[in-house]
Amino acid sequence: MNKTMASLLCTTTVLTSTYAIGSQNDATQSHASQIEQRQYAFTQVETLVEKANDTLDGNDTNWLALEETSLKLTTHSQALLTLFPSGSQEGSKAKETVWSQPEKFNRLLTQMDQGFQELYRGSQSSDVSLAESGLEAAQDTCKSCHRSYRSRW
Repeated sequence: MNKTMASLLCTTTVLTSTYAIGSQNDATQSHASQIEQRQYAFTQVETLVEKANDTLDGNDTNWLALEETSLKLTTHSQALLTLFPSGSQEGSKAKETVWSQPEKFNRLLTQMDQGFQELYRGSQSSDVSLAESGLEAAQDTCKSCHRSYRSRW
């Protein structure tokens, strides 16, 4: 009987440990996926901002192309609002303050998103001024955020 209890206790301990390690691995994989997704989104934002700058050309603007580009920008910026959950800092290029003091970071992400939404509205209505101000606002936020939150190491 004691051998059976000892065996059962050992099996339970191994299973519990295996489950805990599996859960940690799932969380790590989930965070790795979020890091990958946000890095992709930021890369796309950088590429699409350049494309929007090239497309936005006063009265000669290709509004349909700009609308498509700005829609993609808003999609990526809205995704970024959800891709920095607690615990996802390990393996990230972002500074620890993104998670330890998230208020300013989240505000800047929201401002970037609002700029891209303004760009989108401007492209829908063929409004050069609105599109330019939205793109400029988003770009200014990108620069500010990089200075504060992007780790170079």
